[in-house]
Amino acid sequence: MSLRLQLNLLVATLIALFTAVVLAFQILDTRRSVREETEAANTVATHLLAYFVETYAQTSQPIVLQSLERLGRVRSTEVTLRDAKGETIYQSPTSPYKAGRDAPAWYAALVAPQPMRSELRFADSVLDIQSNASRAVLDGWDDTVILLQLGLLAMLLGNGLVFWLLRRTTRPFQTIVRGLEEMQAGAYHTRLPEFKGAEAGAIARAFNRTAQAIEDNLDARREAVEATLRLDQSRELAEAVQTRVEDERRQIAQELHDETGQSITAIRSMALALTRRAAVGDEPVREAAQLIADTAAKLYAAMHDLIPRLRPPSLDTLDLAAALEERVSAWRREQPQIVFALTLGALPEDLGETYGLAAYRIVQEATTNALRHAQAQRIEIALDVADNVLRIRISDDGRGLAPDWQRPGHYGLRGMRERARALGGDLDIDNLANGGVCVSARLPLE
Repeated sequence: MSLRLQLNLLVATLIALFTAVVLAFQILDTRRSVREETEAANTVATHLLAYFVETYAQTSQPIVLQSLERLGRVRSTEVTLRDAKGETIYQSPTSPYKAGRDAPAWYAALVAPQPMRSELRFADSVLDIQSNASRAVLDGWDDTVILLQLGLLAMLLGNGLVFWLLRRTTRPFQTIVRGLEEMQAGAYHTRLPEFKGAEAGAIARAFNRTAQAIEDNLDARREAVEATLRLDQSRELAEAVQTRVEDERRQIAQELHDETGQSITAIRSMALALTRRAAVGDEPVREAAQLIADTAAKLYAAMHDLIPRLRPPSLDTLDLAAALEERVSAWRREQPQIVFALTLGALPEDLGETYGLAAYRIVQEATTNALRHAQAQRIEIALDVADNVLRIRISDDGRGLAPDWQRPGHYGLRGMRERARALGGDLDIDNLANGGVCVSARLPLE
């Protein structure tokens, strides 16, 4: 059932109830008026005729009959003259007022008072006086009919007016419903016009704000999805780049070890042989050959130090924990004045080359930075796994980060962060409260 029909039924019900209440008061008022009129008319007629009887008690029937005929009709009173045998001699004439009509019996039963009757005796006759409220009841009925007609007219006009007003008032709501249906169908660009009514206008403004919020939310979600897709693509690209870089480093390290190392060894061997074969007294040749041999030895040592930086050979044969222990041992030999502390938790055996190499490189880069710039006396390295996340922490007791450490150009720090992000993790670099720097990385093992 529509709201408009419900309101029409409500208005019709209220008008009907109001009409019924007015009708009830009308019936009560009519009943009181009829009783008062009937009682008054009957009392007057009774007193008048009683006075007549007292004056002319010994009068014969012809004189009484003549007097009653001159009296005629008394309102709301029936006068009947009977002889000594009880036969009717005279009957009040029928009232000409609204002749031929009577109120319905049910209505007369509601408003008519109890009949009033009295008898007056003459010498040879009896005068019967009885109340008759039929005309007064008919007047009340006519007024009630008019009231009912007015109520029906008011109901028709009221419902018509209410129907027109509701149709005009609820017309914006049809537009609102269509807008909601379009929104439900996915047309979130739908907007409602500004309505004149306060309620419809408020609903339209709220609808437009909601639609705009939905559009903004969808745009934000779409941008978030696109950003996530770009991030995933960037991570895939970064991982591919890192993999490619590591492959290139492996190949370079292998070529340095196999090709360049052998060549340098051959050069040194030939220089040493030349030194031994130089003629006695040919000191310039001997010195030149020895210089070549010494330079080749230094070059071989530098290359030998470079190979582990390009590709830690321990990762090819050892797991991450063993490779880190070997690397820390090397740092201890190279930097005996610095204390290195390595703490390893329970690490997975099947960590994989990607995660193992990323963790190794982060530890290597962070420790190298501390050795170069921090002037630290102690470096602590800790790795463990919690909630399926590989946690890496490198801290020192050095002089801390420089004020401009975030300026462009720090490729080592950027490389550590990119390694972590490529695996869906993150990396933080902060100054410690008691001095020094802490590098914390978290790599989700998914």
